Amino acid sequence: MRARLYATAAERQQAYRARLKRNVTFQGPVLGGGRLTVTNNPSGAIVDGLKEMRAVHEGVLDCTLTGSHYHTSEIGMAGDLFNLYPAGLSPQEFFVWYYDGGGAALHQEMYDRKSLKVKANLGMFTSAELFGWFAKPVTSMNDFKGMKFRTAGIWGEMLNAAGAAVVTMPGGEIYESMQRGVIDAFEYSTPSVDWSAGFHELGAYVHGPGIHAPESAFEMLIGSAKYNALPADLQAIVNHACEATTIRVWSMIDYQDVLAMKKLTDYGTKFVYLPEDVQKSIVVIANKKYDELAKGDEFFAKVLASQRDFAAAYRDFKAFAQPNPSLMTYNP
Repeated sequence: MRARLYATAAERQQAYRARLKRNVTFQGPVLGGGRLTVTNNPSGAIVDGLKEMRAVHEGVLDCTLTGSHYHTSEIGMAGDLFNLYPAGLSPQEFFVWYYDGGGAALHQEMYDRKSLKVKANLGMFTSAELFGWFAKPVTSMNDFKGMKFRTAGIWGEMLNAAGAAVVTMPGGEIYESMQRGVIDAFEYSTPSVDWSAGFHELGAYVHGPGIHAPESAFEMLIGSAKYNALPADLQAIVNHACEATTIRVWSMIDYQDVLAMKKLTDYGTKFVYLPEDVQKSIVVIANKKYDELAKGDEFFAKVLASQRDFAAAYRDFKAFAQPNPSLMTYNP
C-alpha cells in the first residue's frame, strides 16, 4: 500500500515528522506479518499539495494523512468539525465522541454522501494550539480591530468579522513578517512546534489558551478500492494501526509540549492568559457562525448537533465524577 504524508500537516509538525513517519510505516509490516507495506512519499512527489484527497479518490494515491478542513470545497463545511475549530470539543471529548459517540460513522458519511471513494480514519491528533503571538497583550475584543493577524480558515473569517485584517501566509514566512512588522500577531501550532520555529526570539507576547483550536484532528484517508481489496484481517490491522498511531502521536506531542513550555519559561517568554470575557466573546461569535452555517447545510447541522448533545452530557458527567486537577495538585 502506498501512503503519503500530507505536506501542510508536516510543515506545522516539523518536530514530529520523522517519528510520525515511523509510526505510520512501522505498524503495517509488523502487525501484518510482512504482508502490508506502507511507503511514505515526500510532499509533491506524486501530486500537488492540497490535491491528496482527490488523488486518493481517483486512485492515484492509496492513502494520505491530511486534514478535512483542507477540502471543505468538496465535502462541505462539516469538514471543519472533524479537524479544528474555535470553541469546539476538547481533545478527550473529541476522542470519546469520535470512537464511541457516533463521530466515526459521521466522518465516513461525510465522504460517502459526496460519492468520494475513501475509507476515513483518524491518523494524528494534538491538543490545543497556543492562541497566538502578539506584539501587544490582548485585553479586550477591541484590540483585534485593525490588527494584522496571520491565520486562515473559519477562524480567520471570525477575526475579520471582529475587525481584524487577516493575513494568510506560509509558516516559513511568519518569523520575518513579524520581525519586520508586516503582521501584528499570528497563530501557528502547539508550544513545541512554535519553540522549534524560534518564535520565542521575537519578543512577542504568547497568549493562551488556544480557544480557537482546542484540538487538532488529522485523518488517514485510504482509497476504497485498495481498502476493500485487503483481506478482513489486514483491514482490521489498518484500522487498529490508525487508532494506535493517533493516540501515540497525541501522547508524544503532549509530552513535547510540556517540555517546550518549560523552555519558553526559562527563556523569559512573556505569557498572557486571554481574559475570560474575550474567551466568552469568541465562544459566542463562533457558535453564531455555526448556527448560521447549520441553517443552510443539513449535514453540517447533523454533525454539529451530535457534537453539542454529546458535549453537554459528557461535561455534566465529568463535572460531577472527575476531580478538579487543581485541587489534587499537592503543594506542601
